[in-house]
Amino acid sequence: METKISDLEQSIKTLKENIESTKAAVTETKIQMKRRTESREAENLDYQTTVQDQRLTQMILQKAIDRMSQVYALLQQPGAPHTQTSGTATDPGNGPAKFKKMEENAGGKKVLAMLEDVMKDSRDMENEAINAEENGQNTYENFMKDSNKMLLQSAKMITDMTEGRAKAQSDLVLAKTDLKQTVSLLGGLNDQGGDLHKSCDFLLKNFDLRQEARAAEIDALGEAKNILSGMK
Repeated sequence: METKISDLEQSIKTLKENIESTKAAVTETKIQMKRRTESREAENLDYQTTVQDQRLTQMILQKAIDRMSQVYALLQQPGAPHTQTSGTATDPGNGPAKFKKMEENAGGKKVLAMLEDVMKDSRDMENEAINAEENGQNTYENFMKDSNKMLLQSAKMITDMTEGRAKAQSDLVLAKTDLKQTVSLLGGLNDQGGDLHKSCDFLLKNFDLRQEARAAEIDALGEAKNILSGMK
């Protein structure tokens, strides 16, 4: 019974420690979930800002590209038909203005190419932001799913361990009560055994004397009987 009490006390101690450690783990998990949610919100805000900025940039670039394309196309068109007029010694005539070389308009094509490159970079950045947002959201959802599962399991563990601890405490009270009663019973049996031992010792110690006295009584009775028989 003393071993049982010791085992119950150790079990109660272990359950208490496990309950406390599980509660601490639950608290830490909730803190991490809160931090992860705040981080996810900040990431999503950055994502929305990035996408909005890039789409606005693309809209502006597209307008610039469209405008530059119109201007470049206009510069590439041929001039008005040449009308031959004759001049005089004092009047050069009304011939068309002198055209510049076509190479001087080639810069427009370079500008368009540059704008297209910037547009591509902007679209790439937008796509990267979208992919990062999707990956971040998936990671966040998996983390929250696993964390909620852990919280449910921990809650069940705490409930089971609390019930187990309560039962162990109840068993401990009963075991201590049984031990107390058993000790009391053993004490009574010990006292009874002592009394019996004293009685046995007395009987053993006086057995020979009592046997001799009994024998003497028997002899005396025999003699008395013989005397009475002879008187008849």
